[in-house]
Amino acid sequence: MRIHTLLTGLVVTFFVATAAMPASVQADDAQSLLAKHRAFVGWQYGDGSVTSLYLERTYTNASGKVTHHATEYRLGLAYRRDFRTVKNYEEGDSTGFTGNVFWRTDPNGFTVPIIGDNAKYYLSIDVLFMEGSTDLAAVLKASSTINGKSVEVLRITMNGALPFDVYEDPETGAYLKAVIDPGGRFETTVNILSYADLAPGKKIIGSWSFGTDKGVYAYTKMAVNTPIGAEELHPPPPTAKWTFANNQPFKIEVTDSRIFVDATINGVPGHFFLDTGAGNIAVTDAFADRAHITTVDKSAAFGIGGVAKTLVRKADTIDFGGNTLSSVIISSLTIPYVFRNEQFDGLIGFDLFAGAIVNLSLTGGTMQISDPAAGPAAPPNGWYPVIPDLSTSTPRVPARIDDKLDIMAQLDTGGSNLVLFSNQVEDHGIHLIANRSGFLGGNAEIGGIGGYEVSVCGPLAKLTVGPFPYTGTEACESTNWGLHDGLVGFDFLKHFDYIFDYPHGVMYMMPHKD
Repeated sequence: MRIHTLLTGLVVTFFVATAAMPASVQADDAQSLLAKHRAFVGWQYGDGSVTSLYLERTYTNASGKVTHHATEYRLGLAYRRDFRTVKNYEEGDSTGFTGNVFWRTDPNGFTVPIIGDNAKYYLSIDVLFMEGSTDLAAVLKASSTINGKSVEVLRITMNGALPFDVYEDPETGAYLKAVIDPGGRFETTVNILSYADLAPGKKIIGSWSFGTDKGVYAYTKMAVNTPIGAEELHPPPPTAKWTFANNQPFKIEVTDSRIFVDATINGVPGHFFLDTGAGNIAVTDAFADRAHITTVDKSAAFGIGGVAKTLVRKADTIDFGGNTLSSVIISSLTIPYVFRNEQFDGLIGFDLFAGAIVNLSLTGGTMQISDPAAGPAAPPNGWYPVIPDLSTSTPRVPARIDDKLDIMAQLDTGGSNLVLFSNQVEDHGIHLIANRSGFLGGNAEIGGIGGYEVSVCGPLAKLTVGPFPYTGTEACESTNWGLHDGLVGFDFLKHFDYIFDYPHGVMYMMPHKD
């Protein structure tokens, strides 16, 4: 996998600059409060006094147990942060910003870009913690209180980022809270619990929590203006390794509701369904035991119906059509009841696609895996290019419902044939004609990895993904999705052939002849 190809292939430029403020008393008050905060912390981003940082931090859960460590290298707004659990195994992930592109890795070290509004969210967080807010446009909002303390609320805006509110103690200038994207899709509360001395006369946010989470993040070590080279800011190399030995297509099984692929794990053959909506590779507990896949920890999987307990395991080898992925962190679980009428040994998700180019022909019933080091995929004319948001380790693309509501739709070959979206859509003029028969009283059960939920289901007038309109499909409202999120299932996706080129941040779709 060529990391430099990823980081130069998608360039997003962010500008951090002072915006012109209207000459008003409100603006003057806002700028006065920002000046007080700047005096409180003793510096601001770009003033030359803090050019680089080395940071270490912990996460302590609500029970008082330290569960995660992180190290962080910073050069201005550019950074790399590596997370590790306190358990002694390789699972962890990293995030970073090159100055042009935000990126993240999964537990196997495969790197993908963070794009769109997710990148704007990360930039807002970055600016908040790196004291970049005091040189930006600000408007004074209504006063508020935090734990009985009167605070002033300022709305901060900047190019390329989501707006955020800071709650400032007018007596000291300290921020006590920040809300990223207030009232928006990414609304996140940062509870600022304390400041730490970064250097004589200079402070930094020292401990904080998010939303209602009782766990606390805290810096435990800080070093200012230490030499940091380019290598510290690059994504780490993948811990899982591909060996590409066969670039020829091999057979898969395509049904009306699933795509099945045969794979060999630790030398044991298995039958798996291909699931683009899965953030990793997961096998049944029975198969994991049969293949002697080492257990390294406990975890959980989140999906429709709730949460399922899982085991974190490490597979020595996974072979797909003569191509081998080695030293792979995967999951195992007891397959929930919703899947028990199907015969399979698990599901193949993100880590198949993350470090390879995967050509999936549903018309021919074949899959082809090739080395991304040879360069980006080059499909024939007529294939539609899609830049997916891979920040959740699943492909999410813009879609439109009934020409009324824009969503980011997860393309999910493994979840269901349905289209799923928020139960809030009725407030936006989107109505399903529910099936009124049956003991559920006009509703239906939809199932996933966590079990079942009862939802309103019925025909959807129209779904549009890119240039492809789709009419008459079955859809369900779900409590698992936000208003501007959703899922597009196999009933739509089965009409296309695909090239997945996640290492270069792109995928291609071609409607097939059927």
